[in-house]
Amino acid sequence: MVDLYDKTGREIFINDVLKVFHFTGARRKRYYMYKQVAGLNRKMPGYLRINHLNGKDEGYNQKINGCVLENVEIVQGFGDGSLSFEDRPKGKVN
Repeated sequence: MVDLYDKTGREIFINDVLKVFHFTGARRKRYYMYKQVAGLNRKMPGYLRINHLNGKDEGYNQKINGCVLENVEIVQGFGDGSLSFEDRPKGKVN
């Protein structure tokens, strides 16, 4: 449990694949990036490491603070293995 939520209110687990808003292009087309939650950052306690899908350690750190990430949605969940991401309880989204 990392106490961080996507835009639907589902809790984000390690190894989940995320769809992250990137930018709005011509004719208001929305572009997205796909990332994977690699795990807790050992060098920066209290942060998750979110990497590209290519498996390289290139990405960014996300602070674990219990908030809802409005531009992030879980598209594939590997989580704890016993609970599919569609079956995870949705929390309150403000």
